[in-house]
Amino acid sequence: MIRQSTTKGSASTAAYATINAAIWVIYVALVLLVTQVLAFADPLMITASVLITALALRPLRRRASRAAMRRFGHR
Repeated sequence: MIRQSTTKGSASTAAYATINAAIWVIYVALVLLVTQVLAFADPLMITASVLITALALRPLRRRASRAAMRRFGHR
């Protein structure tokens, strides 16, 4: 049995990890901005800001994931 190279797999894993790390950094920065700069103290407002931030980043995550899948030939 011939073993296939895992270079493509490790490259796509690294790409996904980089994309996810970048999105998490944006997410944390936005949540900190909303909670610290706007000084929300009410737990309900903090929860709402976290949910809004997560929903706002959802399309970015999808596009980045699709781009990585196209780049590495995944379906």
